[in-house]
Amino acid sequence: MYATDGFDTTSLRQGDILAGVPFPLLEHSKTQVLGAVDGEYDFTGLPAIQPRTHEHRQDLEWVTIQVPARFCFCAVISHCCDLELREGRRPAHVVALARLRPVSPDIRGDPARFASLRANRDPRDAETPGYIDLFYLEPHERLQNQDWVVRYGDIVTLPTVDLPLLLRKKVLQLDDRTRVKFKLKLSFALGRVSEDEINAGLENPWQGEPQQA
Repeated sequence: MYATDGFDTTSLRQGDILAGVPFPLLEHSKTQVLGAVDGEYDFTGLPAIQPRTHEHRQDLEWVTIQVPARFCFCAVISHCCDLELREGRRPAHVVALARLRPVSPDIRGDPARFASLRANRDPRDAETPGYIDLFYLEPHERLQNQDWVVRYGDIVTLPTVDLPLLLRKKVLQLDDRTRVKFKLKLSFALGRVSEDEINAGLENPWQGEPQQA
């Protein structure tokens, strides 16, 4: 499952496992917006707070928020090509990462479901697709000697300007065959066509597309 002859420490690829990634909990009730008090206020009562804004990429409406966060393992889901240097620049501004989570007790406690999870079955198989939104990772000493699942829908993005730091956080790389399985399950989990769309004849939306005048 993992690259056995070491791994590339100079680049990130899909499926790479990073340790110590800050993963925010963006729950509305737990989010606080930082603000500023008018400089002329005399503090004789509760002040009126205005959001403290700053500029980012010519956008003036950025604010600073406080949210709970956890440092955890994550897997790279951005495409490898988007993270490679091209003429001194990277195509992507961010690296997309999916969080690793422990195997849930209800799956681990059911031998058939646990075997299905561990198999990382082909999601394109109409008969036995297995778990579409989860990818199983075997135990490893660099993963606290336990197994995990990658939850494709549990995503955070970090800027590629921090790539040197992210490379230092890289602890494992999938072998080639496992990485392709990871890619195919990822694309199916996030981009599969729904039953309604198939029934509407939209499985290939370019086929039979109305001609524009």
